[in-house]
Amino acid sequence: MLQRRSKHPDIRTKILSQAWGERRWQPPLACIATVFLAGCSLHPVQQDVTGVRTSELVQYIRCESRLAIQDKAIALFRKEDLANPLIDELSALRGRQWPSNLRTRLNGIEQVIYDRYIRTGIAYDFSFDITEDNGASGVLDPVKLFTNGAAGLGLSASGDFRRENLRHFVVSETAEDLLENGQLECGPSYDYKSSNYTYPIAGKIGIDELVSTFFEVNEIKNLSPDKTSATIFADTLTFTTTITGSASPHVIVAPSGNRWGLASAASLGISGSRVDKHALIIGLSLDTTKRTASRQAAAAAIVAPGLAARSALQRSNVRSANEQSALDAVTQARLDAYLDRAFR
Repeated sequence: MLQRRSKHPDIRTKILSQAWGERRWQPPLACIATVFLAGCSLHPVQQDVTGVRTSELVQYIRCESRLAIQDKAIALFRKEDLANPLIDELSALRGRQWPSNLRTRLNGIEQVIYDRYIRTGIAYDFSFDITEDNGASGVLDPVKLFTNGAAGLGLSASGDFRRENLRHFVVSETAEDLLENGQLECGPSYDYKSSNYTYPIAGKIGIDELVSTFFEVNEIKNLSPDKTSATIFADTLTFTTTITGSASPHVIVAPSGNRWGLASAASLGISGSRVDKHALIIGLSLDTTKRTASRQAAAAAIVAPGLAARSALQRSNVRSANEQSALDAVTQARLDAYLDRAFR
């Protein structure tokens, strides 16, 4: 669970220590209370734990996609002509913008390959579902001895706090946009990021394998998820990380004479947990959109009438039918996942 440093830890711990009343308990309680209170997030977001802002994370994913497409294109060109001098030139531009006049420098066979894949639609459906729970409880049983007896007062208090944030957005483009976009900064010597096993979405997530598989399967035969001549592919990646922690300090003070003491150990229990569920659906399409009337009717039977059209999260200026087809693919993947959960 990520812990944020409070700007005023002394104020929080002083209030909590005064509430417990015993000054001798202030040092350990102050330390524990500071850790607990500083760990709460009113608006939990993925960058709390990954250290990467959402905009930067999207750029990482797009840069990994660019590099995956470039590597696959270079491999295809090398397969056609190993001595092609263009291969070395493109290899030197890995991760960076490729020239917009690349097609004019290709031979006939290479142009066929270029034309086939450059219009590939790519869509990314991001979903960050974060839940954070924090709890605190305290037990105090003061007692005072007197002749032939004792007087006591049992006190206890507890609190549970939960915050949840679901962030969902969609990004789309074409392979041509991705390769020729001069505003996409991937660094002068960009290469695949290292894997992040704690929060995988912040590291290399294997888009190179996805792109390679898509192209290789398409070379064998057209992908046909809807039994038509479509060439559409979608992968759903879900990464769930759960972190929990707790502490239960206690103090025992034996009563002596007519002074107050504790009949049992006074304790302060604090706990916290955070669940990060990061999901990414990637859609690839070489095909134009196929939103038929029967398909719309099937979607309308599941969702509310009138909502079976394009997602409101996608941008309005989709530039190609392939890009729209990739967007439809991630929407369909999300719908399929919902149906799988509903009828499981």
